[in-house]
Amino acid sequence: MSGLCQLCEKLDFHDAFGQAREEEEELSSEPSRWHAQLSLVQKSAATCALCALVMKGWRQSRETVVENSLSECMFDPQENSPADLNESVTNIEAYSHGARLSLEVVRRPRMVDDGRRNRHSLFLRAECAPRVRGSWEAHDPLVTELRIVREPSSMLPDDDISSPVVDELVLSNPLSQNSLAVARGWLETCVKHHGSTCSPSGGGGRRRTPSRLLEVVTQSAGNNTRVYLREAARFTQNNAVDTRYVALSHCWGWGGTPFTTTTRTLKRRMDGIEMDELPQTLRDAVVVVSKLGLRYLWIDSLCIVQDDAHDWYAESAEMAGIYRNAHLVLGAAAGPSDAVGFLGNRQVLDVVQLPAGNGKPFSLALQLLPPQGRRWTDPEGPDSLLGEPLSARAWCLQERYLPTRALYYGTGQAFWECEKMRVSEDGDAVAQRGSHLKRLCKTSNISQSVFARARSSQSTSRSPSQVSWAGWYGMVEDYTARGITKHTDRLPALSGLAQSVAGATGAEYLAGLWKSGLLEGLVWCRAQPGQIMGDTLAVGEYVAPSWSWASVTGPVQFPIYTWYDTRARWKSMLSDFESLAEHVSHSTDKKDLDPYGRLQSGSYLRIRAPLLPVVAVLPRQANPPVIMGLFGQEPLRSAVADKTVELRIGGGRRSAFSAKQIWIEGGFDGAEVAGTRELYVVFLTRLPHVLDHGWAEHRFGLIVERLENGQENHYRRVGFVDGCILGQTHSSLVRWAMKHVQQQDPDTSGNFGIVGYRRPYKNGDVDDEERPNNLVSDPLHDLAKVEITMF
Repeated sequence: MSGLCQLCEKLDFHDAFGQAREEEEELSSEPSRWHAQLSLVQKSAATCALCALVMKGWRQSRETVVENSLSECMFDPQENSPADLNESVTNIEAYSHGARLSLEVVRRPRMVDDGRRNRHSLFLRAECAPRVRGSWEAHDPLVTELRIVREPSSMLPDDDISSPVVDELVLSNPLSQNSLAVARGWLETCVKHHGSTCSPSGGGGRRRTPSRLLEVVTQSAGNNTRVYLREAARFTQNNAVDTRYVALSHCWGWGGTPFTTTTRTLKRRMDGIEMDELPQTLRDAVVVVSKLGLRYLWIDSLCIVQDDAHDWYAESAEMAGIYRNAHLVLGAAAGPSDAVGFLGNRQVLDVVQLPAGNGKPFSLALQLLPPQGRRWTDPEGPDSLLGEPLSARAWCLQERYLPTRALYYGTGQAFWECEKMRVSEDGDAVAQRGSHLKRLCKTSNISQSVFARARSSQSTSRSPSQVSWAGWYGMVEDYTARGITKHTDRLPALSGLAQSVAGATGAEYLAGLWKSGLLEGLVWCRAQPGQIMGDTLAVGEYVAPSWSWASVTGPVQFPIYTWYDTRARWKSMLSDFESLAEHVSHSTDKKDLDPYGRLQSGSYLRIRAPLLPVVAVLPRQANPPVIMGLFGQEPLRSAVADKTVELRIGGGRRSAFSAKQIWIEGGFDGAEVAGTRELYVVFLTRLPHVLDHGWAEHRFGLIVERLENGQENHYRRVGFVDGCILGQTHSSLVRWAMKHVQQQDPDTSGNFGIVGYRRPYKNGDVDDEERPNNLVSDPLHDLAKVEITMF
């Protein structure tokens, strides 16, 4: 579809070009000259390309409206969500017929100087705003933004005064002069104007350059390029030699024989490699390096001798320094394998060409942008590279975090990241607050944690990124969801990143976890309901101890960080997590030269914590357990727990809470453990979930299996627990609660309910109801801690 309706044909944006201002400016607003209702735009979209893009943008905007309403807990999606929450915008009366439409041309200043001529960008903003909306209806305005760009075919010389200084349409050819000029402008701006902030530095590496580099040599004729593998020591001793190098981040690809350096091919690589010998991704990398005016390139598959174990582990231990010290990291984001390459023709999507204005020497186009919240307009916002093939590979994650500056070629456009700016080829730009690595280190080993958070009167919700180690464990969630060919590489592929974090914080690393964030790191579980995680011990080669996330395959999550956001955000100001376990000792014996890489079998962790024997493991009941004995909003259940674990409590003083059995929800890491094995639950943390007149006891912990090695307190992890303490609805504990705590019958929809505990009474009144530290102890709070060792 390329035609326009009569109303869209009359729109003229040429008068929008003029003197840029420092602030956002509305240049024109013409609602009366456009469609009056969404239903009319929808009808026109069948034949009008611009109306079709506006409708597409509104549908995407509606998705973000729903996402924001859910994240802000505007309503309970299971209880009282709006009836039209999941309806199409064309079927929602508030939008289709009862909304005010507006069309505006907006000029915004560019947030950073990335080397381009234009200092502002132009947008067409189409809004559909309901005239009346309630607080809980999730009918926020829908907004479509289209970037006003200059057509490539109408490019004029830079010194032509009639040439509009505006964003230009991204071309399909990434090697076009325009695209290369943008990339060179990014690099030049960073080098000349960002100073030491973006200059490669030690960053955890112990060498200034890698052991080997590829030298790109182009003959004088310019049409014959060869690549030579060089020992870096040959030319690094000569200070006159410019040894700035580009480090490639790429996907090797699945199957086939990769193009590598081995002991057999080492001499041949040093004698020179013809361009047509290289697989396409490596050939593309050589082309980009040459176009940028640089000479040296580092590619892991060629600069590390792949069948020399000593060389491989010695060089992999230097990954932090190699990527941190690179003049530029080149990311082959669009390349799923070395054979495919990353500089192929790009498909330009969601663009509508506009007719040239009367007497105007240039043509314009409109390109649909993702809705706010899904664009590169916020340093903490969404990542435009997540959908690229490069982001699916585990080895490539640390290559994204470590660089001081990086250039990525994606499927649709190029992207730039450095310590000072993040920009995309189409024109979006945002000032960076440090690199990915610096932001990761910012929440590493800080005093504020899930166990002791700063209180603020300004907000009732705090981002989990503001507490200790949240950045690291969030990164691990991304990492474990990526593909990796050799499971034994799960720790080596993060070695450079762990080395850099340890160097910046002084923290002690424990097999993918950190000692100062140990309990938070031990509380991991599978990321998806019904997921069966593979035990890497079964493949025959040791990877990691069972208590480390690296011991299993498949994506994991760390629910202790997202508990408030996903289950009870409104409780975030009332109580913190409490530690139930303490570190005693550990051993993580290294297998190689890399202190953050592979481990020897026998690595262990010794802690002191409450330990209860497992009596039975039952399927989790379908109906959510309701609170018994008190009133209040119960937290949402774990989305991945699928078992109810029955535990036995030992003797102790008699009280109203001296039940001999309790229950808690959880699950196994992999295939269910046979019932004949000796299972226990070790509790790691607790969280009092504050209710109207009391609290419920929420606990996190591990299901462990006693090892048959003759040692009484030796275990291995086999699962997790995550949930409130449960009681049977017909138990004596519940009968006591019904008699002494509440007068009405509890809801008995299911076999188990959440046990609620009341605050103590004083002079007939409840003590301070706002402070959870005044709560009475729960039946598990005084459990004795025992010393256990997990392998």
